[in-house]
Amino acid sequence: MEENLEENRPSRSQKKRESTALQQMGEELAVLSPSQLATMPISDSIRKALLEWQKLSSHEGKRRQMQYIGRLMREEGDAKAIQDALALLKLGHAGETASFKKLELLRDQLVQASPDELDTLLSPFPSEEKTLRDLVLRARNEREHNRPPHAFRSLFRKLRELNID
Repeated sequence: MEENLEENRPSRSQKKRESTALQQMGEELAVLSPSQLATMPISDSIRKALLEWQKLSSHEGKRRQMQYIGRLMREEGDAKAIQDALALLKLGHAGETASFKKLELLRDQLVQASPDELDTLLSPFPSEEKTLRDLVLRARNEREHNRPPHAFRSLFRKLRELNID
């Protein structure tokens, strides 16, 4: 009977690996903003410990606080839920970056397009075509005369408003 219990228990090495993984997850959580922490599925005590870690400046103090966070996560945390929430947060940032780059590319194409190409690029936006065309012409004018890029930025904001994906 005792042998069966010992076989089902994790080894010391396995416990150490799990502990280290939870502490690393705590380190990932520690660099999040308070608003991002609010969306994480963590207990209030873990959230408070993470916010306290962010306030510390001493290396040793941060190290000890991180160990405390790791202990709290072992005791209270749902590691799988936290891991899933962190992964979702990382994917969200990647998606935002890809969308941002796509909009920048479209803006650059619009500004550099010939009249025929401009008609083709603006055809998906019939209700906003006049506004976009005006912004494109103003952005070109700014570039030609080395002026500050007000219309260039306005064009980007307008494209972002249109939710182009």
